[in-house]
Amino acid sequence: MAAAAGVSPTTVSHVLNNRGRIAEETRDRVLEAARELGYQANVHAQQLVTRRSRIIAIQMPDLGLAQGPALPHSAYFLELINGAAAVADSLRYALVVLPSGGKSSILNGFAIDGAIIVDPQGDEQVFRSDVPMVTIGVALHRTRNVLTVDNDHADAARQVMDHFAGHGRHRPALLTDTTQRSYVNDVLAGYRNWIAEHEATESVVAVDSLNRADLDHAIVELSGVGADAVYASSDDLALALLDAAARAGVRVPDELAVASAVDSMSLTLTSPQISATNLFPFRTGETAAELLIDRLENGSDADSGRLIPTEFIARASSAGAHAL
Repeated sequence: MAAAAGVSPTTVSHVLNNRGRIAEETRDRVLEAARELGYQANVHAQQLVTRRSRIIAIQMPDLGLAQGPALPHSAYFLELINGAAAVADSLRYALVVLPSGGKSSILNGFAIDGAIIVDPQGDEQVFRSDVPMVTIGVALHRTRNVLTVDNDHADAARQVMDHFAGHGRHRPALLTDTTQRSYVNDVLAGYRNWIAEHEATESVVAVDSLNRADLDHAIVELSGVGADAVYASSDDLALALLDAAARAGVRVPDELAVASAVDSMSLTLTSPQISATNLFPFRTGETAAELLIDRLENGSDADSGRLIPTEFIARASSAGAHAL
């Protein structure tokens, strides 16, 4: 293969194992020679030589909605996984998905090279392992140095409050769950900053679950404080709120504007469609996998991570002026 490509055996090895800095033209020439010769890598032999499995993991957060290990029922997390899987596949890595509550022994037991941890607390068992790690969201409790991929949720919350105000809504409330996750804290901080800057009244309602009784009670609370707009901390919460408003006879958006801090396809299937902040989860998953694999292959640790931009998408649930 080296002779066919006109390069040294070392260069061939570096290209096939995605190591070192190789000129793009040289890399293409080696890969073309590999295709013409029908080359197929012996993965097991590579693992023995490199002492790497070429397997990375992505662990889902504990949302407190199920006992024991579980995967969240959310399109956002599926898109994170798809983004990470696309990058892993393109760089010849396998991606395994770990549910919340996973044990750190899994990482060592399956010879996983590195891990992506989604919405971490920082005290999960996985942080006790010594594998390289990237987090999506900032760990609330810093137990080790890791690269982080995140969104500016506080700024996104301020943009939504401005949107509400631009449509005549001056008593916005925040609806959250009770899980302790960094992004919810960031949304709360952004909301509170906006409230303070505009000398408005703060109204934060937290629910323990998505069941009917909790959301019906939340609607009563929101009505009691005179809220004319609500920013929900998740797409599932926004959907549940829309149902609760309908049961209570509260018209959306005429009497109550609704927006979600997380966008998903399900928010476009409702009547009215629900406004939301697009966090670009596929890109987030891609970026996390790229950072992790770069660290694995090049020892890169030059910065603290990446900030993924957000985009607010206004839909019918927050459009129009408030009906006085």
